[in-house]
Amino acid sequence: MKQALLILSVLGMGIAQTSGAVETTFQPNNTLSHTITNISTSANYGSSRNIYSTNSGAYVSSNDEISQAIDSLSAHAKQKEYQLASLTSRLSYEQRQQRTNSVPDPYSAPAIAAANASRVARSSSTGYCARYVRKALQSAGYEFTPNPSAYQYASRGTLAQAGFAKISNNEQPQIGDVVVYDRSAKHPHGHIQIFDGSNWVSDFRQSSISPYSGVYNYTTWRDAQYVDDASNRGIYLAMAE
Repeated sequence: MKQALLILSVLGMGIAQTSGAVETTFQPNNTLSHTITNISTSANYGSSRNIYSTNSGAYVSSNDEISQAIDSLSAHAKQKEYQLASLTSRLSYEQRQQRTNSVPDPYSAPAIAAANASRVARSSSTGYCARYVRKALQSAGYEFTPNPSAYQYASRGTLAQAGFAKISNNEQPQIGDVVVYDRSAKHPHGHIQIFDGSNWVSDFRQSSISPYSGVYNYTTWRDAQYVDDASNRGIYLAMAE
């Protein structure tokens, strides 16, 4: 015997809208089986309970329990947010430390090259800047194929292959930095020089960064191991290609 039965009572509270069905089946052992589906209640009457249907019956959960679950999830999200902020702060600190430790020491290749260049530099130009700087770099262990002209150390990617990265001309120079001037009609071989920590030197000790009286284009190069922001190293190398 089968019969339809629709019963919905929630702690005596009024219900504005209900929908669903209860299928009642008498089993051979005279037990009663219910399947409650698609029951919804409106909160217009201030009901404090929500009804969720399952295959075996109805489960009633209070709004307070739902609020507690939401609060717990919110607290967990806040905890993760604090952890992320802590990690970000730590990364920023380590990056600052890396910048502090990125200055070459006296026994590093950039410092050795600069010292050797400074030691043999003349008081005035001899016209052999490429030879002087090339020998200084090679004496410090940098490996590359020599070029006949100074500008070619940048245009042919020689410095990049030796382990240098092109950086902004606005960077504060540090020991071992190399500057290469483009060639021009007046200076067909360009110019190359290295910073010794105090002055720019090439085949002679210069009074300023520029060996010329006019304005000429140039690029600045630094040993890639001492580039402040390691994440930009790939960008600098790409610029050199």
